Amino acid sequence: MNNNHGIPDHLFNDHTGAYKNSTTLATYIHLIMNKIESDYGPRDRNWWLAGVEFHEGVPQVWYPESDVNSVSGSIVIMLGAKTFTDVKRAVYQLAHECVHTLSTVIGVKAPVLEEGLATAFSEDIIEQWFGDTDKKAYTDDVRYRDAAANVRTLLQLEPDAIRRLREKEPAFKRMTAATFSDAGLDQIPQPLINELLRTF
Repeated sequence: MNNNHGIPDHLFNDHTGAYKNSTTLATYIHLIMNKIESDYGPRDRNWWLAGVEFHEGVPQVWYPESDVNSVSGSIVIMLGAKTFTDVKRAVYQLAHECVHTLSTVIGVKAPVLEEGLATAFSEDIIEQWFGDTDKKAYTDDVRYRDAAANVRTLLQLEPDAIRRLREKEPAFKRMTAATFSDAGLDQIPQPLINELLRTF
C-alpha cells in the first residue's frame, strides 16, 4: 500500500503510474472492456456500467431498479470480499463479470457459451497481464473449467466465432443453432454447438 489510508493499491490512485495515475479497478474496467469489445464486438449500450462493489458471496452482476421486462438500465458488478486485498483475484473476477455486460437479458440463465467465454477470457487476462498460467488457481468449479474448454475448442476451430455469432444475435441468451448457421459456422460439430447452447 502506497498511501496513508490502508487502502489496497488497486483501489487507490496514488498518482504514481503512467500519466501520473496508478492502475485501479476503474482503470482495469476500461482496459478489459476495450479488449472485450475489440475481440467480441460491441456491448449493448442500452445498459450502462454503473460501477463495482464488494460483498460476501460469489461475483455476479445485478441490475438496480430493473426487472425481467427491462430493456435498458444500469449494471453493477459485485466482486467477492477476497478481491478487496487481492488484485489478481479482483481482475480475474472483474474480467469474468465484464463479459456478462456485453448483452443483458434479465431472468434467463446464461448458456455454457457465455459462462465459458467469461471464464476463458478471465483466465487469459490473468496470464497476459500477470504471467499467471495456473488456470485452476481462480476457477475451482469444474463446470466453469469445462465450459471454458468448450469455448476454447470453438475458438480453435474458428477464432472469430464469438464476434460472428454476436453480429447475428448480440445476446448469448438468445442464440440458437440457427445463429451458428447464420454466422457461417456450419463446420462446427453439432455436439459442440448443443453443449455451448445448453443452459449453464
